[in-house]
Amino acid sequence: MINAEFPWRPLGTLLVDQGLLTPAELELALAEQARTGRLLGQIMVDHSYVSAFSLARVLSEQHGVELRPTLVSDETPPAAPAQEPAETTAWRPLGRVLVESGFLTKTELENALEVQRERGGRLGEILVARGSMTGQALGRALAEQHGVDLAAADESETDVQTMTKPAAQWEPVYQVCEISFRPGYQTHSVLYENINFLECADYAFEFVQEHEPAAVEILRTVAETSEVVWTYSASRAAALEAARTSLVDTFGFDPIIWNSP
Repeated sequence: MINAEFPWRPLGTLLVDQGLLTPAELELALAEQARTGRLLGQIMVDHSYVSAFSLARVLSEQHGVELRPTLVSDETPPAAPAQEPAETTAWRPLGRVLVESGFLTKTELENALEVQRERGGRLGEILVARGSMTGQALGRALAEQHGVDLAAADESETDVQTMTKPAAQWEPVYQVCEISFRPGYQTHSVLYENINFLECADYAFEFVQEHEPAAVEILRTVAETSEVVWTYSASRAAALEAARTSLVDTFGFDPIIWNSP
């Protein structure tokens, strides 16, 4: 799965719902993501739509961990010219970021995942509750996953108070489902379920990479109402890749990414 196929819109909607991003800014960021292949968080911070810490805070909350600055400050990012675009970074699931960047050992991650399989819950919440990592380290890892370096943004040393936040009964539940096509009908198989959209997105990403299914979707359920918030289609992904390959063959480079603002 390439960056363009990742469920960026639901991620951006989380920030809109928090009042940190306007719908117009989200549409601009999504358009740039589709054009350049860069990570959405990277784009939003580079354009000062949100601060690096605000992004890390919202992502951490999805994992059941609240990061509260000990010194109250205005989180609205100051007006500033857009930074030079960072190099396009491939999406990595959180577990891979945690191990490859030295936040956890592979054994520590596997132990936390085993606890999650047995008891449920969100990965970040489990890791912080077990003392495997601090909330601040979780925020840095999530920012890195989304292409943002908190240290480079001079926000890594922000003093924060960490609190785990148990899930409320009214929170939506997300399901990753594989869609299989049969003559005249299709079947849906639930592969994974969590109240954390980000973990479902990671699971979907890895499932597509490893199993190459015909189609996958993420379903969001609140009370008795369900809606599909993201779909992946192998045929659509193949068509997108073929179109990009054709452009490279024609021009000798990818004009979609080259010299992108």
